[in-house]
Amino acid sequence: MYYLKRIFCAVLISLSFAAFSQVAERDVVYTKALYKLIEGYFNNSLETKEIAEQVYNNAVESVNEFAEDDEYRRETHLCRCDYYFGMYVMATYDLTRLEHALDDTTKEFEDPVEKNRRIREEAKLWFDKAIEHSKKAMKVKDGADAMSIYAQAVSANCTVRPIGYVLANGLKISQYAKKAVKIDPANGTAWFSVNAQDVYAPGIFGNANRGRKTMTQYLNDENLIKEKFDYFNFTCAIAYTYYRQNNFSDAIIYYKKCQDIFPNNYAIIDLVEKCETKINASKK
Repeated sequence: MYYLKRIFCAVLISLSFAAFSQVAERDVVYTKALYKLIEGYFNNSLETKEIAEQVYNNAVESVNEFAEDDEYRRETHLCRCDYYFGMYVMATYDLTRLEHALDDTTKEFEDPVEKNRRIREEAKLWFDKAIEHSKKAMKVKDGADAMSIYAQAVSANCTVRPIGYVLANGLKISQYAKKAVKIDPANGTAWFSVNAQDVYAPGIFGNANRGRKTMTQYLNDENLIKEKFDYFNFTCAIAYTYYRQNNFSDAIIYYKKCQDIFPNNYAIIDLVEKCETKINASKK
């Protein structure tokens, strides 16, 4: 269930690594090194913290692909690096990883409560860094990509901080995402953040039918700039609207489409298994 919250804040184009080239112009392009970090996070292919840190460092160094005096693009890029490394850190909070960890019997396992507290504390630091970079970028100019990643970083921070932070900052997510799409109506990542509440907010604060309609519209809109993770996020959102309505037969169709994008994503593997269990139980 944590991953369903995590996906809310979350960002990659088309269904293969070869499709990583931009489909349209955006104000800050993704470097290849940053794509590797993003791919590793979504596809659970960063096998150790050491590997993840090296991939992150390479992504940070690729800031030099932007001109030294281009503070807007450099700060937006660094915000993305810190945000995605924070998301990688939070991925270890996903208990679907436990079965993989148990394969190594030489490890001494932390108390789960203490481990989760430690992970959340570390993730806060990365999300705070990301927010500071995006604020610096937005001081230079009101750019859609800076506003979009700022909204994502605030959203992620809301998952690891106390309710007071959520109450004080939660509304900024939609506010800045709306500002981003006003500047750049083709920004698919920002449109996800604008409408994610309908999909993921609990109870009366969400609207599954409306969320499914808008996410389907964005998924199929060829005029939007969409990265690979955008396709994943839109598809997963559609799946969850069915899941929360106990329509597991339709949910599993879209979760399997998510697997076509990132086949090794532990959370999606787990959700497919949950749907299969629910479907089989209903046949008895």
